[in-house]
Amino acid sequence: MKEFIFGLIGGTALLMYGVDKMGDGLENASSKIMRKILSVLTGNVYMACLVGIVTTVLVQSSTAITVLTVGFVNAGLMKLSQAIGIIYGANIGTTVTAQLMAFSFKFKLTEIALPVIGIGFAINYFAKREGFKHIGNAMMGFGMMFLGLKILNSGIPFIKTNEALLGFFQNYASLTLVGIILGAVATAMVHSSSATVGLVLMLGQAGAIGLPGAIAIMLGDNIGTCITAQLASLSGNINARRTAWAHTLYNVIGVILCVILMKPFMDVILYITHNFNRTDDIGLQIANSHTVFNVLSAILFLPLNKYYVKFLETIIRDKKANKYEPLDKLLIHTPVAAFRATLQETVVALTLVRSMINKSLEAFYTNKKDLLDDVRQKEEQLNEIQKNIISYIVEVSKQPLTDEYSPMIPAFINSINNIERAGDHTIEYMGNIITKIDKDLKLTEDSLDELKYFQSIIIDMIDITVNSITNKDLRTVSKMSELEEASDNCFEQSLNNHIKRLEGSKCSVEAGIIFVDLITHMERIADHIYKVFMISISDELVSHL
Repeated sequence: MKEFIFGLIGGTALLMYGVDKMGDGLENASSKIMRKILSVLTGNVYMACLVGIVTTVLVQSSTAITVLTVGFVNAGLMKLSQAIGIIYGANIGTTVTAQLMAFSFKFKLTEIALPVIGIGFAINYFAKREGFKHIGNAMMGFGMMFLGLKILNSGIPFIKTNEALLGFFQNYASLTLVGIILGAVATAMVHSSSATVGLVLMLGQAGAIGLPGAIAIMLGDNIGTCITAQLASLSGNINARRTAWAHTLYNVIGVILCVILMKPFMDVILYITHNFNRTDDIGLQIANSHTVFNVLSAILFLPLNKYYVKFLETIIRDKKANKYEPLDKLLIHTPVAAFRATLQETVVALTLVRSMINKSLEAFYTNKKDLLDDVRQKEEQLNEIQKNIISYIVEVSKQPLTDEYSPMIPAFINSINNIERAGDHTIEYMGNIITKIDKDLKLTEDSLDELKYFQSIIIDMIDITVNSITNKDLRTVSKMSELEEASDNCFEQSLNNHIKRLEGSKCSVEAGIIFVDLITHMERIADHIYKVFMISISDELVSHL
């Protein structure tokens, strides 16, 4: 009994650790593919489902992909409809692990566990390139998973000869509702559906449970795996919570339908295993039930996805629509996603500066001082975004980063600092705007035209920078260079024209001081925006995001 319990605990632990290590290795080895996820995604839910399948097979964890998807949605990197499609695919992709386990029981693949661990260690130890090291890690994880299964497998004879244990499982686990609860609780506790599936396969091979009981636990396993995404969404925005609930309701509805149609569902599983696998092995029947359940659920929901999205938007309403949402901590462990989210925040910061410039100069032209209150509020938002981005980037920098990601840390910090300085210049010239309004100072039409022209140059520079970040449009480089040169020329020409106006007594000294202060700050704003643009087109960002 003692050996069985120790083997059960140790085997399960090795199985879970092996799956995690294999997932980490595969994720790092396939980082370039993972990096393309967002660019592949379109509004097409079928493509999103395919992406969910592929990425989950690569990472070997539907929980990780689902939590990452919640983070994407929370950061505004993905639409709810796309996220739900990925969840459909992730549920299918995770069944590959169950198939591997079932085949390892059937064809004694567990015997290769130690050689695979040894080969993986050798590759990891001797390889020079990071990519090969990650492959070595994945192989070690693969071997550890099989070793865990081998240890669990060694407990089968004990279960077969222990009448009390057999009786317990045959009496209780075969009950559908009890099996679902057992599966849900076990998976929620260990946060690993693979561990639950491994134990179910062992019990099935030992004859402790039949196919109905195994299917019931498998159904509960699908519900239990939702807990991680629910916890991850608690600190997220409305769409993050909708994504988590989309995952939960999708699995619960699928389970209810499967319970109602249990008899025909079992007939399908028996038919597939007998005719396609050419066997009646209980392990393969269990693995096939896991796969078929998730495939059928996806087939049912995919055509109805837009209605499902509307349903979620109706029952889960936004109570804080205009509240600023900081960067999502869920993405920190996935640098490409974290940096994508940071880019989105950079665009938000640029948009704030654009609005600050337009509002403050509108107040200048129209003598409406109350417009400046909005500028001050936006400056506070900008400061908050700067603080959040820098704190977020520092947290990301603490993660193990590859050579392609490390240079992004200073790039993002420099970028947001330049944007914040542009906002500061807007605040700094507001004092003179207030003076102009309070004293009702008049500027010449020529000077106002020069200011408006300078303003248009800066706004164009901001728009081009936003386009560069959003669409990676490098064709704008020459246009941006022209605008930067135009801003320098505009400053020089406006200054020279101002001196001539002073000499001709067309402008008062006090109004002239305000004019020079404005164009000086605007010239510096243009310089800061140009620096942000140059960072946005740098190899560090364009090549790897």
